[in-house]
Formats: sequence, structure tokens, C-alpha cells
Amino acid sequence: VDKRPGIAVHPHDGAEYGRTLIDQIQVYLYAQGEWDPKQEHAFAPALCNRLDRGTEGLVLAAKSYTALRDLNAIIRDDLMKKEYLTITVGAPPAGRHIAWLQHSEKNNKVRIHARESEGYKQIITEVTVIRQAGPFALCRIGLITGRTHQIRAHLAYLGHPVLGDIKYGNRKMNERTGLKTQALCAQRMTFGRIPEENTLHYLSGRVIKLNDPEIVKTFERLAAEK
Repeated sequence: VDKRPGIAVHPHDGAEYGRTLIDQIQVYLYAQGEWDPKQEHAFAPALCNRLDRGTEGLVLAAKSYTALRDLNAIIRDDLMKKEYLTITVGAPPAGRHIAWLQHSEKNNKVRIHARESEGYKQIITEVTVIRQAGPFALCRIGLITGRTHQIRAHLAYLGHPVLGDIKYGNRKMNERTGLKTQALCAQRMTFGRIPEENTLHYLSGRVIKLNDPEIVKTFERLAAEK
């Protein structure tokens, strides 16, 4: 599914019950006759991955227990590559960047260290600068690891935060552009070679992508205004 920015994926992300992405998915499947919650032992459609409330783009959901089990196995065994588009303040250095991240549950914020430290987990982020326009850059981000707030925090650590990010970003540039949420989009998923015993084997080599994401239109607008 294509999640819009501002929508929480689960109720525990601060949204009311009935107003989350999984609620919307379940309502849709019920209307299509693909799910009946009143059926005995009915499996409730569930999300297989998540995005921050402010991030838009592709999210995977399962309509059956078997699909949930097998898609979780694909994710666990690193058989799916996720790529994002983002607009940054300035152009970050291209290439593969390695650092260490620690997540604080208390304030839901992370810290980055350049070297391995106790309590920190390694993060690997790939950066490709697609285009620059004035003080902004449109970048493709490849996630080798997938930690909480990894892209936002890592780019900020590199000195080129995600535009619109109120937690790790540049307040002055956010105010200048008027963006209400971070310019970050989960744009592409590429599946590797999935074992034949996995019921989702047919996804091997499959690429799922958004062909015309809003973030590109936002960048074009900023480029025209620079």
C-alpha cells in the first residue's frame, strides 16, 4: 500500500483507533469481501513493516497468516532491498556510510556515533545524489540496515538533514519552505531470490515502486522557486 504522510501505521504511534493505516487496510479488505472479522478464528490483516508517521510511501501488509509468516521470513533473511527518496538541505556525500546508533525509548530519539560503542548498533546507509537545486538535493537512499530513524538521523549526522524533519532537521530551512513533515518517501522495494518453499517465491526478482511520488513534485517546486 502507498501510505500518505501524516498517517500513523499503528495506534501506538499516537493515532486514534480507526484512523491508522492498518485500520484503513482492514476496512478496504472488508468492503472488498476479502476479510470477515466475524468469521471464527479469522486472521486480522497485519502490517509486515512500518514507516514513521511523517514518511510516505510503500508499506507491506499480509492478508493471511501464511503470507505474514513468509514475508517476515523474507525481511528477516534480508531478501528485500528498500530504497527511499529524500530531499536534503545541501548535498550529502555520496557512497556507503557506516556509523553506530542508539535509540532512546524515553524521548523516541536516536544518537549517532562514528565508532562502535557499548549500547549502539551499527547502521549502514547508501547515498546517491540524483539532482541538486540551490540549497536542496534530491537523493536516493539505500537501507542496508533498518534502524529506528536511521535515514533521518544519519543524514543529519552527515550535516545534510532531511528537509522538513522537525526532530533532526534544520529549523530555518523548514520554516523557509513551509514543509509540515519530512521529505522522505519509501519509493522502491526489490526482492531477491526467495526459496521455493516460501509461498511468496513468485516475488523473486520483483520490483515494486512508486512511479510518480509526490516528493519529486515537491523537489521540482523548490527548484523552480530557488
